[in-house]
Amino acid sequence: MTIEHPDPTFDEAEADRRLTVDKRDAIAMLAKADNRMRAGDHRAANAYYGQVGRLAGEGAAIDRDELLRARDACEWLAQRFRQSIVDGLAAEGIGPGDMHPRFAKSLAIMFGERPRDPVHVRYPQMPNMYFYPGLPDVEFADVSGMAWTRAIERETETILGEAQSLLKGASDFRPYVKAAVDRPQGDVHGMLEDPSWSTLDLTEKGNPDERKVALAPHSWTTISSEAPLCDIPNRAPSVMFSLLRAGARIPPHTGMINTRYVCHLPLIVPGDGVLRVGTSQRAWEQDKILIFDDTVEHEAWNDAAIDRLVLIFDVWRPEIGEDEREQIRALFRAVDAY
Repeated sequence: MTIEHPDPTFDEAEADRRLTVDKRDAIAMLAKADNRMRAGDHRAANAYYGQVGRLAGEGAAIDRDELLRARDACEWLAQRFRQSIVDGLAAEGIGPGDMHPRFAKSLAIMFGERPRDPVHVRYPQMPNMYFYPGLPDVEFADVSGMAWTRAIERETETILGEAQSLLKGASDFRPYVKAAVDRPQGDVHGMLEDPSWSTLDLTEKGNPDERKVALAPHSWTTISSEAPLCDIPNRAPSVMFSLLRAGARIPPHTGMINTRYVCHLPLIVPGDGVLRVGTSQRAWEQDKILIFDDTVEHEAWNDAAIDRLVLIFDVWRPEIGEDEREQIRALFRAVDAY
């Protein structure tokens, strides 16, 4: 038996069955990881091996030798991942000497070769997927210098009309936090498959969903033509209608990537609702775009008697130049090729 070709304790179907019963079953988690490794799905295997260590740290029962084997597998996969990314960037003409300093630093942090610089704010940027260093700490962004926001705000009435039509066929709205089928997953702040926060997405993995776009063509055309959408292969932009039911709360959480800002165009604003980002709170106002860094801890609540609806989309942070954007895109192309 080698790291690359482990001998699972039991097959993947049995691992899945046991994890359905108990997500804290470390032995089943390890068997799931081993089966993914044997299948050559290294990204999923790494996620499951990593979860084995987290479960053990929380007191889950597992043999010490098996725990060490999971650790060794994570280290082996990390080395392979690093080399794959370096090779993928080189294939696009991005070697060490071609990298923007902030981009090079982001890779070193990603690979665990250096820590993040210390910060002295109560709520720092805490992305779940990718941290890009050297960006100012912002909670709500100042929109006064963003002329494109006013072009979108002028279209609010038409966008609202499309949204109201969509609400009549609300079956297209789905819980925002969906169950993952190929990665370990907890309760995701208690919001897993909870319809009190639901969305209708006009994009799928960064690309327009033609069927959904056809339901709201003016909304899509306005956002895609006016906003500096964050375009990262297989991930962004996200453009969606977001429905927060009367009396519902979205628990504190952070987003995935700090190279973007998230924008809210309020469409139905019932009052008695607030978006908190870090230390700041704002109420939604009709026709007034809110822009914030979603990698800063944030939460929202709707204490009104009717539902709140906003159009959400993500844009590049303006501090990131086009040369950096292309290197970030290339990075995620390499990640997806791994």
